[in-house]
Amino acid sequence: MPSAAIGIDLGGTNLKVAVVTREGLISAQRTCPVDAVRGPSLVIADMVAAIDELLAENSMKRADLVGVGLGAPGPMDLRAGRIVQAANLPGWIDVPLRDELAGALGLPVIFDNDGNAAAYGEFWVGAGRGAADMVMLTLGTGVGAGVIIDGRVLHGHFDNAAELGHMIVVPNGLPCSCGQRGCLEQYASAGNVARRARGAVEAGESSSLAGLIHTGETIEAEHVAEHAWGGDSLARRIWDEACLYLAIACLNLQHAYNPAKVVLGGGMSQAGDFLLDEVRGHLEQQKWSLHDDLPEVTLATLGVDAGVIGAAGLAWQRPEAA
Repeated sequence: MPSAAIGIDLGGTNLKVAVVTREGLISAQRTCPVDAVRGPSLVIADMVAAIDELLAENSMKRADLVGVGLGAPGPMDLRAGRIVQAANLPGWIDVPLRDELAGALGLPVIFDNDGNAAAYGEFWVGAGRGAADMVMLTLGTGVGAGVIIDGRVLHGHFDNAAELGHMIVVPNGLPCSCGQRGCLEQYASAGNVARRARGAVEAGESSSLAGLIHTGETIEAEHVAEHAWGGDSLARRIWDEACLYLAIACLNLQHAYNPAKVVLGGGMSQAGDFLLDEVRGHLEQQKWSLHDDLPEVTLATLGVDAGVIGAAGLAWQRPEAA
């Protein structure tokens, strides 16, 4: 009987590969750099090499695996197992990644969006454990997301469900790289919280954050949270606005999916209770009065391992793995 699954988290700069048990525990893992411009074939060869090295180090063979789960950036055609085009994988257009990796390994490969994989990891063995319905928002450079309904990842008709970072929260608002204006990630991602703070300081607004620029440091979201906590008015305004837009997003998610939990991960989640308390406070002020059905808003627990654990979990989810 297979004793493990492989989880792969493919990013624009790093490739993480892990051996994961049926219980969702990582027994071995490896991270290596990705040079996407070399082309998909060489990156797939790197995946195969990393898997075989991990197996050899743990006295395992490919036959010991139930399969491979692969989380990759989109947009993608899940039915065909193809990356349509990925902004952080230059030149990767219409790449049949699933079938090429499966052919190279001789193993079944389950292919999904990296945000969905991370969400499934938190649902399976992280902050969403025990909830049948869960939404995850990953607050990093942008806002990644995944939606779990009745224990299954929601994909949608066009395979691109849960692009929640591109919910419009401000009509005709800040321009987004996706081509829309006013997207959630322009107001509530770690990257854009930092960008807005840097812009305000550079425009001459008074702030204790200016000291970072004077010493040659770059203002990041963690600095905004720290200075907001310390009482700086500019940092407090930007942090409060981000939490307000996150609360609005959570309310929209409540009405769309009615999940038991909304899990917040990514860089901004490192602020812990300072993030949670602010978002929950805005939720209480904005919620409807017809019914008490707010989801529990909580922090992710798997950190940077959510993607590989969730990808492996999707392989364990296959009916043949039961």
